[in-house]
Amino acid sequence: MDLTLHESQVVASLKHARVAQMAKLATQLDLSTKTVQRALAKAGYFTSINQNSMFVTLKDVPQFDELGLWHFKKVHFSKHGSLRETLAQLIKQAPTGCTLQELEQCVGTRAHNHVSQLVRAGTVNRCLLGKHAVYVSARSRQARLQEVRRRAAEPPSATAIPAVVRATTLPVGLDAVTVIRVLVRLLESPDASAASVARSLQARRVQIHANHVRQILDFYGLKKTTR
Repeated sequence: MDLTLHESQVVASLKHARVAQMAKLATQLDLSTKTVQRALAKAGYFTSINQNSMFVTLKDVPQFDELGLWHFKKVHFSKHGSLRETLAQLIKQAPTGCTLQELEQCVGTRAHNHVSQLVRAGTVNRCLLGKHAVYVSARSRQARLQEVRRRAAEPPSATAIPAVVRATTLPVGLDAVTVIRVLVRLLESPDASAASVARSLQARRVQIHANHVRQILDFYGLKKTTR
């Protein structure tokens, strides 16, 4: 990285501050905005996904969490880059999909317009659970797994459901814990066969066979070519 004297000042100042507004950085150093932009382009940097993208940080400063996010006070950064791409990745990676409220809590800003654009573009999908919209993967099978896990994690009140419906919420002969373990394993390895899913769970001392996995796939409409 070959920096001029002024560009080195920009990098050193931002490294000290950790996070700063690009315009204020230029004013403080009495440099043009173009000089600051050139210095950051050479050094590598991230732009905040909230606060109107006004803040910047050097590429080696953030310590991203498991979601690929880093927060500095009220400023949020993402290893995924833009806010729109970040929302897409959060939705795809979430085991139970994401509600709009959950997404906005993660990114620290309003996200409705961006999520709507992602749905229209076919990048993600949306399903309705009661009165709430849950955003899920555009891949139909992955989306169905997310939906099933969301329903399992947030079951409706049993008193509000007729007994005949309650009796069919799980595949016959299988308990909820076993079903959830299978669904989690399928989320971890979407392309795994029924036999391999069964073997991996058996290794964890779960009493299950490949035909049980196929039963769960059929019950929830998770069509899959088994091997």
